[in-house]
Amino acid sequence: MPSVQALKVDAPLTVDGVLDEAFWKDTPVATDLIDQRTHQPAEQQTLVRVAYSRTHLYVAVECLDDDMTEIHAAERREDRVFTGDDWVEIHFDPPHTHRSKYAFFSNPLGTRADANEGPSGVFNYGWSAEWELEAKLLEDRWVFEMKIPFSVMNYQRKDGQIWGFNVTRCLRRTDTTSFWSFNPTEYYKPRHFGHLTGLNLADTVFKRLWEFTPYVSTRTDFDGDTDTFFKTGLDVSLRLTPSITTAWTLNPDFGQIESDDDTIELRDTERFLPEKRLFFREGDELMRMPHRLYYSRRFTDITAGAKASGNWNEYNFTFLNIQGEMVHDGTYEGNSSVFRLLHNVKERSSLVYYVADSEFTGGHSRVVSADGYLFLTDAWRYSFQLSGADDRLSDHWRHVTKNRFDYLGDSTLIYATYPWEFNLGYRAISEGFNPMLGYIPRRNIFGPAFLARYGHDSSTRWYKRLLLSYGLQDYDTEAGTTALRDHSVNASVIFPKDFGFWAARHEDYHAPYHNPHTSVGLQLFVSDYWKSWEASWAGGRFETTDYNELRLAKPFKPFERLPIRYEFTIRFEDKPLLGSDIVWLNRIVFDYYFTDDMWLKSSLQHRGHGVRNLSLIYGWKVRKHINWYIVFNEVDHGEDAGRSVFTKVTYTF
Repeated sequence: MPSVQALKVDAPLTVDGVLDEAFWKDTPVATDLIDQRTHQPAEQQTLVRVAYSRTHLYVAVECLDDDMTEIHAAERREDRVFTGDDWVEIHFDPPHTHRSKYAFFSNPLGTRADANEGPSGVFNYGWSAEWELEAKLLEDRWVFEMKIPFSVMNYQRKDGQIWGFNVTRCLRRTDTTSFWSFNPTEYYKPRHFGHLTGLNLADTVFKRLWEFTPYVSTRTDFDGDTDTFFKTGLDVSLRLTPSITTAWTLNPDFGQIESDDDTIELRDTERFLPEKRLFFREGDELMRMPHRLYYSRRFTDITAGAKASGNWNEYNFTFLNIQGEMVHDGTYEGNSSVFRLLHNVKERSSLVYYVADSEFTGGHSRVVSADGYLFLTDAWRYSFQLSGADDRLSDHWRHVTKNRFDYLGDSTLIYATYPWEFNLGYRAISEGFNPMLGYIPRRNIFGPAFLARYGHDSSTRWYKRLLLSYGLQDYDTEAGTTALRDHSVNASVIFPKDFGFWAARHEDYHAPYHNPHTSVGLQLFVSDYWKSWEASWAGGRFETTDYNELRLAKPFKPFERLPIRYEFTIRFEDKPLLGSDIVWLNRIVFDYYFTDDMWLKSSLQHRGHGVRNLSLIYGWKVRKHINWYIVFNEVDHGEDAGRSVFTKVTYTF
């Protein structure tokens, strides 16, 4: 593993993207980033320095580039994925557990983004912190400085520490991603990070970071009658110790959150929706498990909430308590508590425990679970999940709707060494296993699952990236009849001329229906997002419907402050008893930046049969701690139609 030493300094850092502080000359340099495709040092190198004071980490990065005219940089809003941009990610693993990380991003415009990651390996972009960043474009490089308070991360106040550390750079022009500490099997995993040494942090200044954010909002609905609703609430957060944080919310309002993308999918399970509300996304990285026993979108109208999360010795934990309404096959009022505890076992393995208790006016739902990810060797791993649910529920008329104990079991053996991965497992989920706070799309299934995947990157072959996979799921019911039998073959390739092709064939049986499905697609200018085009065709049968579906997607940018995403999908259906039908979805989403602190986001989604959703969100960072939002929504779903205007002001101190 590569190693670099951080330099302790007393001097302050002026964050301006100019490396003119005297201490930068004495700071050791991390370089020689490895190209993901060639496994050799990247042609365009990156120089990284890390220094620190009693309060902050200082990071200086120089991204060398011999053609600065081709720099890709468009994103100006903070905490957005840098789709289409060049970027650099600085990774820190302060407790050095090899299982989690904090990520701090910059693009050439000096736009900030941050995230964290838990043992599931899934990024949590909901994690957000206050830190400083500034970038400069020079003749042969772009340069940035970061000033990150120690107090935004969970860390320990002691001397002689070694943190996990890595640097990733994406260069769109050459379609190159490079890593300081590189492992071809698992590019981003903290267990393959290098080391940041020389961290003597016993005398760091600990700040509790009290943060109060009261808000006032009003919503006016125009749906035949005009109704106006006023609302006020409060969010509070603070750091209890250097490694434990907590947050509370009272009567929260999420009216300024972007709407979900509409869909016209053919599916026989509930649709899973990502969480966009900041209160729930904080700490979400620890809530991921093989089967989702916790799905925060179940919580709807919230009266109050509290949460705490952090590290303690060899353990990571998160706790959540919510009072209000939740929706799952009906609406329930009550209180829900959730606790998840991760135990770090040796250097890389982990055991995780989960307990949830929801007490409603009509009964209760209680869940216990244990899951783990164990390394047998570098290549061989084993994962499992064992869960039980006790549900005692009644409806408004006190009729018992559910009164039973159910279980879930999952066991998987994994082999992963670049470029191969194999998974072989067995799954058992009883018929009634559907926890109130969970998302379990299929139940009453018992049987094996298998996945084989080959993924290879190359700079000398006829492809740049080749992915092949085969998957099998073969499940019976408790009675022994076939519930589901799916076979899938997928292939995708990106050619050196920067266009890609993919194809897939699925032979699915979801009792009592055979659902064969074929899809092919083509993408042009793969490495340049704003020039890219994507077109695909899919056809087959879903239950009793034969269909052909066409999709076109095109992101484009008429000028720097107006990125646009356009998608059009049309499906031709042939239903034996109901005749033919045409279903379509037209979506256009854009951001317009009046200034870096004032923006307008629009989403227009229109589909067949008169269904339309229009959303306009105006946001303005009036001053450093004041934000103002105005939102217009129009929904027309036939009988469900209406318009509303929402405005919200927040002040953080």
